[in-house]
Amino acid sequence: MSLPHALLGLINYYPATGYDLKNRFHESIHFFWNATLPQIYRTLNQMEAQGWVESAVEHQNGKPSKKVYRITGAGRGEFLRWLAETYEEPERRMATLVKVFFGNQLSREEFLAQVQAWRSLHLKLLEQYEREIPPAIDRYSSMTGLSREAPFWRMTFDFGMRHVRMTIEWCDAVIEGLAKDQGLTSSPSGRPSE
Repeated sequence: MSLPHALLGLINYYPATGYDLKNRFHESIHFFWNATLPQIYRTLNQMEAQGWVESAVEHQNGKPSKKVYRITGAGRGEFLRWLAETYEEPERRMATLVKVFFGNQLSREEFLAQVQAWRSLHLKLLEQYEREIPPAIDRYSSMTGLSREAPFWRMTFDFGMRHVRMTIEWCDAVIEGLAKDQGLTSSPSGRPSE
């Protein structure tokens, strides 16, 4: 996913400042894609240069003026084109799996500690998702009046939950396999065993 398309999707709901967009990210997309405020502002400038958004300065009494971005026809067209685009293959970059691939270079205890840490991280994510996302979907849907969008947000949440649970199950299987010594050997010297 590209950051410009995520921003187009959020601006497509309602015009927003860069700061508003950072807050919208935090309330929704940040569970699976994140962006910093400087990245958002830099990307908004690029999008404006491409004609995907336009901005206007709104003056406020007793407060600093703010720059509000609105999606243009060209921006909406680009957003819909991107949404309809079929991906040929899923993203496959997972640093943790590279560590697993070379796990035999660690002692059994070091490798086990890595898997247990990954499992703990995903258990915390599972708890966080269960606690924060359903109320956030309900709150954001009610606050914005975007009730027709909520089922799609819930589908995204469901995917995230299934992915986290699958990762926990995988960690459990690896830990069980190590406990049963099912051909998983490693050398304390850090070199493959022969």
